[in-house]
Amino acid sequence: MTDTATVVETALIHPETLRLLGGPSVVVGTKRGAAGGVRGVMLKYRAVERLSAFLQASPPQLMRVIEINERTAQRRKEQGALTSEESDRLARVARVTRRAVEAFGDEAQALEWLRRANRTLGGSPPLELLGTD
Repeated sequence: MTDTATVVETALIHPETLRLLGGPSVVVGTKRGAAGGVRGVMLKYRAVERLSAFLQASPPQLMRVIEINERTAQRRKEQGALTSEESDRLARVARVTRRAVEAFGDEAQALEWLRRANRTLGGSPPLELLGTD
């Protein structure tokens, strides 16, 4: 495991969340703050494909959830990596997905809850609202 992956796995991304994204190998690097501390993570595009497969959604659907338009999504796929901000939004989706699985105790029930319209959320499926906090 690389130093970057170790930092991410232990400090920034819960190990189970990182697993949903494809494991430490999807980490491209970290973004450092002015004081030198790690502020963000950059993930490979492969993390989108991995989480999409788990969510039973297409990569373009997931990219829309994290508020990336079609042309930008295509560029990210060609480049092979997301920006730290896009990576953060993708990690949020993975984090909520992990928490849903934990809460329901069953992946199938958690996935159904994430995709089903929810009256409490104004009729929107929870998955569609994960582009922002």
